[in-house]
Amino acid sequence: MKLRLLQELRWVARDLLLTVFPCRCTVCQNRLETFEKHICTSCYSLLPFTRLHGEQGNIVERLFWERIPIERANSFIRYLPDTNSSRIIKSLKYYNKPGIGIFFGRAMANDLRDTDFFNDINLIIPVPLHPNKLRHRGYNQSTQLALGVSQITGIPVREDIIERIKDTDTQTKKSHTERRENMEGAFKKINDDAVKGQHILIIDDVITTNATLLSCAKELVRKSPNTRISILTLGLAGFHPLITKAPIILPNP
Repeated sequence: MKLRLLQELRWVARDLLLTVFPCRCTVCQNRLETFEKHICTSCYSLLPFTRLHGEQGNIVERLFWERIPIERANSFIRYLPDTNSSRIIKSLKYYNKPGIGIFFGRAMANDLRDTDFFNDINLIIPVPLHPNKLRHRGYNQSTQLALGVSQITGIPVREDIIERIKDTDTQTKKSHTERRENMEGAFKKINDDAVKGQHILIIDDVITTNATLLSCAKELVRKSPNTRISILTLGLAGFHPLITKAPIILPNP
């Protein structure tokens, strides 16, 4: 009886809080309906989905061919400057909204749920942040995405295998060559045995020139025979003519 009363009081308190401080869409700032989280149905439906669905040999996967032992790769949405997709990723990274990562991690996993993308993957490794950035931001956006993927797939997330030892400058205004030079020696593997012979899924927020992911993956496979890599990101920077908008369908992550 007491538990029932406490539960009802929590519901009343939640409804009152939402009335006074309603949750708003990350993109348009309109008030969210009770069944919506972080982004309204309208804004979600207009996101520039890649529609790649983890298809083998897709344009994301080809970015890594002959560079690392890549198995599969996929990105969920296109990252286009000054659009809804960039607002989502910036909110996740810079505006203290870790819940967006969980939400879109689940959506990314649901997008691939009916494919063989996650077959044989043993563990998920989010691209780590340098401790300085982690202290400043309070969380790792890639970890939040990884946790959302893990909730759907059941694949464990490991953050004790590789660390970021170089506090790199922002990549935003750097050229392709400068980005690669900036990322040289940025990561250090701290647990060799955990990755030997494993199929690892590396998760990051967005691919631009792929310099960060390549640096991280190369460090993971260094001195680790038979280690295989798959990659999953929320965003893919740039435009490709084979990528178009997805149908206006809001999944239930």
